Amino acid sequence: MSVPRSSTRVLRSVPAQLRTAGASRSLSTSRAAAIPYVALHETAPVVSLTVAARAGPRYEPAEGVAHALKNFAFRSTNERSALRIVREAELNGGALSAALNKEHLLLTAEFLKGDEEHFAALLAEVVRSTKYNQFEFKEDVLPSLAEDLAQASQDPVVYGLEALQATAYRYQGVGSTLFANPAVPVQLADVKAFAGQAFTQANLALVSSGLSGAQVEQLAKHFDGVPAGEALLPPPAKYYGGDFRAPIADAHGHPLPQDHFFLAFESGAQTNRAEVAVLEALLGGTSSVKWSHGQTPLARIQQQVEGAEVRAFNTVSQGTGLFGLHVAAPQGKVADAAKLAVQALQRIASGAPSAEELARAVANAKFGAAMRFEGTRQLAHESVAAALLNDGTPSLSERLAKIDAVDAAAVSSLAESLLKSKPTTTALGALKQLPYAEELL
Repeated sequence: MSVPRSSTRVLRSVPAQLRTAGASRSLSTSRAAAIPYVALHETAPVVSLTVAARAGPRYEPAEGVAHALKNFAFRSTNERSALRIVREAELNGGALSAALNKEHLLLTAEFLKGDEEHFAALLAEVVRSTKYNQFEFKEDVLPSLAEDLAQASQDPVVYGLEALQATAYRYQGVGSTLFANPAVPVQLADVKAFAGQAFTQANLALVSSGLSGAQVEQLAKHFDGVPAGEALLPPPAKYYGGDFRAPIADAHGHPLPQDHFFLAFESGAQTNRAEVAVLEALLGGTSSVKWSHGQTPLARIQQQVEGAEVRAFNTVSQGTGLFGLHVAAPQGKVADAAKLAVQALQRIASGAPSAEELARAVANAKFGAAMRFEGTRQLAHESVAAALLNDGTPSLSERLAKIDAVDAAAVSSLAESLLKSKPTTTALGALKQLPYAEELL
């Protein structure tokens, strides 16, 4: 599986987000404006406008600063109070939200066509002139940071993936956590300084759904007042591997219905992205039809170990990435399911998949890539913005062509190289019954 969106972002929305039926969509890109932009054309009456910044924890100078910057979104600016921002959003029938992943902060406005000038100006104000008031920091931002962390600590997928990446990269760079830690208090001065570095034209990209390229180019002029700045460079991603093990319970101290185990290897990012996507689809873990068992190797484990759920996943960051297996099963059954999952990966490494298996995996990998660009607006904006800020191009057709070109030998070779590399594991639950990597490989 791909990493669940809820695991890689923290959300705050005012009010509930609008949803509309999808329409035909094309892609228009430009770097002629102050900041690069992408227009995803739609005929729907609702517009989504996202400004993305290199302001994820990978770039932060101090722990928790990116999380605090995200939770400062849509607070008071030099032009408007926080109350006015909320009232105007409600009066215009719009919704505002902020999302954070390891590398990028995304500020999104959703609204009816005709109100684009108002919301584009608001987004520009947020990145250009948020006040970062001390009273808002103490009364609103800090409590919201604690709430986000408490919620994440109760979600085994969020907690597990965070611990996995932190262990793999030793809490540095892409291994930096999404959540501020009360043990390391965030300083307002650090938040302001980081905002000044990240919120510059050199670190921004604009993505829109529902407007033409010409309209987005016009809206991009609202960001002319943002300082030019210099592009932030991500620190080198050094992979270490290792093990993280911790008990986990619900908010009332009761054991969860399933224990969780994550096993991952460094997969690289751009160099073999297509092969990684095909391997992920080949292993699978989910069914294409609700209430039925999938036919992929990991999906079939559910029939062998009662109550088990096993999925392949792949996290991609600039310069690195993790490919892994996530096992969730009732207490005492995780080890059995994990052994079967590793055996599935070993079979691919020892022998190339059949033509039918490869064709199925390629088709599903292409579908997954297309969904990240053409699926929900939130997911599409995150994917396109990452392509603009990391790769320099959001070309979907190029990525689909690369997936089409993957052959069975390349997938088998990738699986073999992963198994020969140092693993990273996260085990959550009844620790005495959860496996270690050396027991599986």
